Amino acid sequence: MTEDAVSFSFSDGELTVCDEAGGGEMALSVDGDASPMPATDAWFDVPVDDAVGLETSSIELYDTAAEIRRPDGEHYGGVTDGEFTIVGGTYIDVSAVLKLLVYVDGEMTGRLTGSSENPDSLLLTAEEPTRVVVGARSFHEDPVATMTVTEDPEDLMTAASYLGSAIKEWSAERSWPTLRGHPPAIERGDELHIPDSLSRPDTDVTVAVPRDMAEIIRVTPLAHYFGADVVPGDRAELRLGDQYVEPLGAGTELEQSVDDLLGHALVLDSLVRIGGYYSIPRYEYDELGPELPFYPPELYDEPIHRQLLEYLEVSFETVRPYVPDWPAVGTLRPTASDAEAVPYLLNTLARVHVTGDGIPRTVPEAGGPVHLSTSPEVPRHVAAIPPAARERASAHEYVPSTGASVLFVGNDRPEQDQFARVDWERFEIDDAPTTEYRSSVTRDELRALLREPYAHVHYGNGVTGSGFVCDDGVLAFDELPDGTVGSVTFQWGQPSTTELTGLHDAVSIACLTDEPLSFEAAQELAVYLALGRSVATSAHLAGVDGVRYLGDPTLPVARRSAGYPPFIIRIEHVDSDEYRVSIQLETREHDPIGRVSNLRFQKASDSYRLTGTRQEFTESLTREELDSFLAHGGIFRFDWCSAAEQTPAVPDDVLPR
Repeated sequence: MTEDAVSFSFSDGELTVCDEAGGGEMALSVDGDASPMPATDAWFDVPVDDAVGLETSSIELYDTAAEIRRPDGEHYGGVTDGEFTIVGGTYIDVSAVLKLLVYVDGEMTGRLTGSSENPDSLLLTAEEPTRVVVGARSFHEDPVATMTVTEDPEDLMTAASYLGSAIKEWSAERSWPTLRGHPPAIERGDELHIPDSLSRPDTDVTVAVPRDMAEIIRVTPLAHYFGADVVPGDRAELRLGDQYVEPLGAGTELEQSVDDLLGHALVLDSLVRIGGYYSIPRYEYDELGPELPFYPPELYDEPIHRQLLEYLEVSFETVRPYVPDWPAVGTLRPTASDAEAVPYLLNTLARVHVTGDGIPRTVPEAGGPVHLSTSPEVPRHVAAIPPAARERASAHEYVPSTGASVLFVGNDRPEQDQFARVDWERFEIDDAPTTEYRSSVTRDELRALLREPYAHVHYGNGVTGSGFVCDDGVLAFDELPDGTVGSVTFQWGQPSTTELTGLHDAVSIACLTDEPLSFEAAQELAVYLALGRSVATSAHLAGVDGVRYLGDPTLPVARRSAGYPPFIIRIEHVDSDEYRVSIQLETREHDPIGRVSNLRFQKASDSYRLTGTRQEFTESLTREELDSFLAHGGIFRFDWCSAAEQTPAVPDDVLPR
């Protein structure tokens, strides 16, 4: 990325940081007479796109997920009630709509405004103006170059060897998603071409594989994450320097080997990186560390092939319980054209499988990993991602949850509007999303509406193979306007998505249901979308079962100012005054692998966990504690003994299931 990826503006004591590449912004309050000036990125120990420096005696961050650490990685621990002091050389580290780092050059006193369990912001003050430097990095990534391959398998081997060229650091830090970068794009052409701007990583890791397009595609995740050279071989194997060879199998066995190796390395890399930028307390480290034959931080400065040698001394069965749920699996056909989808999938570290028709071998289930397919005909719970869908997804822009708008066509405004029941402030959304209702539309009216920046549109008036059924005829898919609508739902009870390709002119993601959605389900799905959950998760939370997608449903269409969607929290009634709480740690569904997260609450663990895992509270809650906990901005799911028991405590602004 370049300096154009982020920008800074200052007015009336508010420093606004904008993510120009990915959308979204954050505001920080500082002294009104401060004068921000451009600053070098040398102040920071991690990459930033741009930075400004200023003198201020106070700075307030409206984000409760801030971490505080020293340049040596020392973690100050969880921020709690009461004042605390930080000394010069301290970083305030925030992952929200963008990566924000605030370097404090002098001593400041900090405190949470609000409480440790429900804070409003983090306020730092000093007796005298102190220099702070604010750096920002966009989470948005585009391919830095495009490689061309033919149908010759060895061309794809060559291109695969460059997939790791966008990795920003060849250390265990690459397990952080923002330090991996988007792999260079691949396109099919008449001859092999690798741009001069790309270079092969030098990691001393090699993947040998037969000259078979399917097998080469299957090993691309290893080429990317390990920076491996991909070379011809009689069988698939991982070679670590001159010291070790690990057989990988063939076909489905190869896929499983790659999946396991990736999960194995990601977990152990996330422990080794504790010896680097961040030394925050980790649940996996406490649980898994005693079983390892090595001390993870001591491997930090070792080259990748040496790290992998140590990792492979640990059985995958030992590591498996700590591997996060993988968010997505891409299933491709064994062609150079389908290999074009590989960089898109690897950008989120999705798993890559191959079948003859691009259809997953296993039957996907609602609530499991999202399955993405290059086939235009997909079964339930699978998303078709043709080139137009991937291009649209790469250019997808989130709308702010604050003030987001949703359109329902086919319904009058109900007496009991689900949106009106939501306490949006509980979710840190000050300006409530709005809804618009149209019982019917003409073709011109629908064309005009689809030019509006709706976060979501539900179309309940029927869609045929020709287009949207309107009062005066059918608005054909190829007549749709260029628009920025995030997602659309409508009934489409067939596996083929070929006729729908023109949708991507107007809409990023289509959620296609087997049966008409009830109005209640359509509203509930839209609420979750407005809260920042992904399209697939929103459909699952709303109980939509018979569904397939066109476009990438791991994408959200809206984003809260905090930068992450509300946690999904499950509460089980154990006894008369005992409630067990567990939380699915998903902070950004489109790219969560490698992040860590926790929940600030008295009975939650202080340790951080990899996102994609589940955290259980260390102690059960009493009924009084539960009532307090339900004030949090979470999406709650309940397991009660009887419906009557939930009435006093359960918030009714998001439907419980």
